[in-house]
Amino acid sequence: MAGPVMTVYYFHFQSGRRLIMDPEGVELQSPADALEVAAKLAAGLLDDREVACDWARSAFRVEDQHQRRVFRLPMTTVRARESRSRAFVN
Repeated sequence: MAGPVMTVYYFHFQSGRRLIMDPEGVELQSPADALEVAAKLAAGLLDDREVACDWARSAFRVEDQHQRRVFRLPMTTVRARESRSRAFVN
């Protein structure tokens, strides 16, 4: 019996004109799993005080192994979600 079909997703980070490519990628089962990974990566960057960039012009560009764009996750979306969830915690 064959297991689930896995897709390699690449999490490229774009800030303005700068693009940081993900050369490795991660094997995942679905775009929903990829969105979860991208959101965790984004939250980690937002929490890192060492990272200085224009969050309003930054996003994760997620592509599959065929270089097809799966989705784009703007950092502003993650930031808004983070601040909403923190409001409930405090």
